[in-house]
Amino acid sequence: MAGLAKSIRAALDHEDHDLSGYGEAQIHDLMLAAFKEPLVAPDMVGFRFTVGGGKKVRQKYGEEMPKYCREALRSIGFEEDRGACAVMACQGFFKYQHDTDKDLKFIHVFPRIDTEAAAASAAAGEAEDDGDEPLTVAGMRLEELPPGHLCMIVTTDTFLKLVARQCPSFSQRKALLKAVKDMAAKMSGFEERMTNAQSLTPAEDDLYNSAQDLPEKVAELAKQLEGMMSGGHLTKTEIEIMVKELTEKQGQMEEMIAKQAEAGKKTTKMEEGREQLRAKIKGLKEATPVVHRRKEDREILTLRKQLRDLKAIEESKTLVSLEDMKKLNAKPLITARLKELEEATAGWFNEVIPDADRLKDPPPKKTGGGGGGGSSSWQTTSGGGGKSGE
Repeated sequence: MAGLAKSIRAALDHEDHDLSGYGEAQIHDLMLAAFKEPLVAPDMVGFRFTVGGGKKVRQKYGEEMPKYCREALRSIGFEEDRGACAVMACQGFFKYQHDTDKDLKFIHVFPRIDTEAAAASAAAGEAEDDGDEPLTVAGMRLEELPPGHLCMIVTTDTFLKLVARQCPSFSQRKALLKAVKDMAAKMSGFEERMTNAQSLTPAEDDLYNSAQDLPEKVAELAKQLEGMMSGGHLTKTEIEIMVKELTEKQGQMEEMIAKQAEAGKKTTKMEEGREQLRAKIKGLKEATPVVHRRKEDREILTLRKQLRDLKAIEESKTLVSLEDMKKLNAKPLITARLKELEEATAGWFNEVIPDADRLKDPPPKKTGGGGGGGSSSWQTTSGGGGKSGE
């Protein structure tokens, strides 16, 4: 078992493993040894474990084997999702599959991946990929796909989880809706070309055949955005932006209604739409803005302060004390931890988040002291940071 766990952790490509003969304790130990810590690899590495089957192989596997795998993986923070696939966005997921053609049962595991460590190893001249051509969609590697592309090809269940994790704010989901709508329009264009007997390129054909449930995903995102507006889940700046956009729409609709009325045409539906816009604007103006807080924010602010304190020590012209030297030695660890947290909380479409909603350092306190901060600021712990307003 130790040898198998070691083999899994060294893998650079997808692997199959047969767990026939394994008991509950062995499965638990294997999953923890193999997947508790991130694997060092340049890309996602998926693993398929055979854990059961039909009459011909049933005696080789215990009936509870899938359950044991699920329990072991959940104990180290993995989540089950039947739509999970071998992309970086599905790190920390697993799924169960009963292949009726082969009459075999599988557990697929998509581990957490440490690509930075892999890049460092490659730079140091250590073992690299075996040269196999990576899996691509429309000429792009799966982990390189833009959010709109990725959301188009995954199952609806996985799509919903990606939206919740990668687009927590209204601004981000609004940007994702535009990206998914753009993909839906592109697919419609492909269909129109095929209807007119115009062939698609291999990349376009690959992209078209990978699409899943696009209209449903567009409708779901639109529904979520409406719910966020009516449910008071926008920040102050997001409210101001939406009030301005909807007011401009209302003005355009007023002009259209006037033109239609002047031409002697019915305006009932337009007037209903105008009233809906007015109601939305009124609701937004009366809404209490939300303030987004993440559990990582407190630690991020603490680490930033530590780095500012270190910069003050480095720029100081006085003799550096032994205590300050110890603090300076901790700088690489602080920098690495800050980078890890900021990347983990970045999400998609970070560029559309209003500047006022971004995490900012508090203004410096007006004190006479210089150099490093108090000892409490050097305790690098994960802060509570409040509940995220979503």
